[in-house]
Amino acid sequence: MSTERAVSGAKTRIRDKLIPGTLEHAHQVPYYRELWAGLPVAEAATTAALADFPLTGKYEPAGGMAAVRHPDRTPSVLMHSSGTTGHPFTRYRCAEEVQALADLLANLNARARERTDETRPIVHLSTISKRHHGNSIGALAVERSVTLGLLSARDLDKALGLLRRPRLFPDLDDPLVQLSGTPDDLVVLAHAVTEAGLADRLRPRTVTALADYLTDGHRDFLAATFPGARIVHRYSLSEVAGGATRCARCELFHFDVHVVPQVVSLDGRHPVTSGVGRLVLTELHPFSQYQPFIRYDTGDVVEAAESPCEPGEVSVALLGRQAHTALVEHQGRQVLAFRPIPLREALEGFPELARGVMHASIAPYDALPGSAPLASVKFRPGNEGARPRVELTCVTAFAPHLFPELTGQLSSRVREAVLDSSPELRAMTADGTCELHLELTGDRRAAAPFTVRGH
Repeated sequence: MSTERAVSGAKTRIRDKLIPGTLEHAHQVPYYRELWAGLPVAEAATTAALADFPLTGKYEPAGGMAAVRHPDRTPSVLMHSSGTTGHPFTRYRCAEEVQALADLLANLNARARERTDETRPIVHLSTISKRHHGNSIGALAVERSVTLGLLSARDLDKALGLLRRPRLFPDLDDPLVQLSGTPDDLVVLAHAVTEAGLADRLRPRTVTALADYLTDGHRDFLAATFPGARIVHRYSLSEVAGGATRCARCELFHFDVHVVPQVVSLDGRHPVTSGVGRLVLTELHPFSQYQPFIRYDTGDVVEAAESPCEPGEVSVALLGRQAHTALVEHQGRQVLAFRPIPLREALEGFPELARGVMHASIAPYDALPGSAPLASVKFRPGNEGARPRVELTCVTAFAPHLFPELTGQLSSRVREAVLDSSPELRAMTADGTCELHLELTGDRRAAAPFTVRGH
């Protein structure tokens, strides 16, 4: 266990030092001055004091983050995001915060080198291009980087051509390689470099998955393809300059020191220290300046838990997007109708279920580890005496009408796995508050690949 992990609340103490300056800077923005009218901004000196401030979102309240513009900063980077809403959202960064982020990342990289005694130059390979969000922040922890586009078969051929070169950079014989990208992109690339005989030559030190959820299938395949690499699962958003990393020891996500994480109740704004809630993030000054995000509702549903690795800090398990689930009144409180990410993991464990195409533009990558099962889940609220109902449709990899006995057995197993993935749903079906309706079909048109974070 590292020294930082062993010290209770170490990150919170650093964040507390930055909170006063963060709030003072944000209070210069007209949006926040109006939103925080009557609040003791000057007296809020700790992260705990953030609980008294209202939540913000992309567009709400009163225009939300789209209305935030600091009068003393000039934007130099424009990014855009749609996420689960499907509506474009512009995100600006100024030169001052980009430099602050670059300095932070460089410092963290230098400290990592000291711990590992690694002196080789680093080359960072990424599958995420500027086409995803219109731009990138531009704050890199390494000096050498290469983008491997994977939007088409032609892109993949170009990527393999680059990796076949004797040297990616003419002055580097044996660089330390870092690889990052979406989970699906990483699996497709790993499969392609293995077929091309390039896996041993690539030998990445770290493989970092971001922008979507890394399932067990993704992770196990990447670990087997690159046995010497550390597989890193990052939680990140295009809107927020900071996120969290899943801990290999406790399997919870631990947050970066330059953001303040809070978990608030599903139907309120006040923080909860344990249990299920909505994830709220605050960016700290000087790492967010032109468009500061204070108590930003990410739209992600998580479960907060105490971690022995970072005692006294907020650690979470990811459960899914709020837009992909629903709330049910149960025993006097609002609970999730189901847990999307654990449900996806549960369904992925059944070989009898059909898989979606992992990358429609790059044949034949239609059935690789981590391919999403073809399944759809809908919530029907109760009305006129009818109980609320969760309807799950799963596409089988065989014709169910030809094997009725196997279909019946599979239905029972899938139902039990679904209930295991959601303690709330199990409790509600047990006492009759909610029903679970499961349909198995051989019609591939009945359900799209199961999505947990994308639109």
